[in-house]
Amino acid sequence: MFRTWESGALSHYQPDRPLYPGRGRDGLALRGNSFGLDFGVAAIAASAACAGLLGAGLYLSPILAAASVGFVVLLAVLAIFDVFGIAVILTATLPWLIAVSDVLPRLTITFAAGATAVVVALVAMPRSDRSKASFLLRFGMVLFFVPIAISFGRQGLAVGFTQAAKYMVFPLMVMSITEATNRRDLFRLRAVALWSSVAAVTVNLFLGLTGVANTHYYGSGEILGLGSEHVLALLAGSVTAASLASALSLTWAPVVAVGTIATVATGVRSALPGLALAGAARMLSARVRFRMMVLVALAVVGIFVSGASDVVEARYHRGASTGEYQSFSSFGSGRGSVYSVAVESWWASSPVDWVIGTGFRSIQGFELQRTGVANVGHSDVIQVGVELGIMGLLGFILIWRVLIERADSRLPLFVLGSFSLFNGMLEYSGPVVIGLIFTAGLTRRFTTGRDTETRGSRAGRALPVRSRTALRGYE
Repeated sequence: MFRTWESGALSHYQPDRPLYPGRGRDGLALRGNSFGLDFGVAAIAASAACAGLLGAGLYLSPILAAASVGFVVLLAVLAIFDVFGIAVILTATLPWLIAVSDVLPRLTITFAAGATAVVVALVAMPRSDRSKASFLLRFGMVLFFVPIAISFGRQGLAVGFTQAAKYMVFPLMVMSITEATNRRDLFRLRAVALWSSVAAVTVNLFLGLTGVANTHYYGSGEILGLGSEHVLALLAGSVTAASLASALSLTWAPVVAVGTIATVATGVRSALPGLALAGAARMLSARVRFRMMVLVALAVVGIFVSGASDVVEARYHRGASTGEYQSFSSFGSGRGSVYSVAVESWWASSPVDWVIGTGFRSIQGFELQRTGVANVGHSDVIQVGVELGIMGLLGFILIWRVLIERADSRLPLFVLGSFSLFNGMLEYSGPVVIGLIFTAGLTRRFTTGRDTETRGSRAGRALPVRSRTALRGYE
């Protein structure tokens, strides 16, 4: 895969300026700085100082000692790698954190996802191209961020920091993906994210199927391994969609099958409509339709052979026995009731709250007061519309609009969109970061001259394309 990129389109990529600050035209890190101090020497000196802090920290606080060790490790990483190297490490690590999320301390994935999103932005170097889409993205981000800032003023940083961190990951990643100027390294990060995610999902599925380690949530025989159900379902669904987008031969069958089985086996239904639409879109639009049909058919067979289909059947029968499908309020594990309470409470608030929202975590307060259970919104449309108001919801819609228009690979958006609509994806920033990296696509042009665009073929040759949108769509 890397050979195809290097011998194909990327071999013609000659940037007129460094890919990003601190790197030369050849992509290698530049040593030294304007003060004439070698960065490696500085890092070693700082590491020696931190060693002293470690000794002192052991007498004062284990937390201080751990922080000192972490700082030493960070300096060592910075001394060896540049920003891109750190992005590779974070991007490769995040899927594994998701795969073992059920045994991790709370908020570990949230902060890891935030750090990854920031570093990806530094690598991608997004910049406005003065187009209508670029304007709409920035306008949408302003509308989205203003209610967040107001919520800080109302509730304080201690209450809103975590929620704001989750909310801000999505627009930051959308800007990085849709307006990246350093697409070469962004595509490399996509490969890292894809194969690390495939490995993490595969290992976790193996642990669950063999019974070595398996947690439960719904009590329907779900196979979760060491992962938490919702983040694992969103990651596995995104991996499946990205694999379908990448697949040009039947050699991708194991990857597609593993991703599909892992998604279904979680018992989370919110990703399934998007996954089905992604498979249908790929079969209808692919250049190799018969192969895509075979890939999808093999994945469906894998669902039944692995026993993942039993999880879906068990959840259906359980829902039917509890009357889940008999009324709107009980539909979707009670989502209808959650939506009604949230919207009614928002409508009963002041006109100001209609515009800027009722604030972070207010839905949980409404639900606790009315039903006795502190449910979240279970849909980004409901959650954003109520907590950030009409202003925040309009901004959220504009951000999605630009993402759909400019994403190089739209198949992962089916899964992300389905999850966003029926469950809410903003709460799960880890798989959101990985899923959005997948939308960068594998086949994107690199300009080598006026009106010249190329793409890598399977044979490694540079093939001409005729328009900006030729490489877009359901790939």
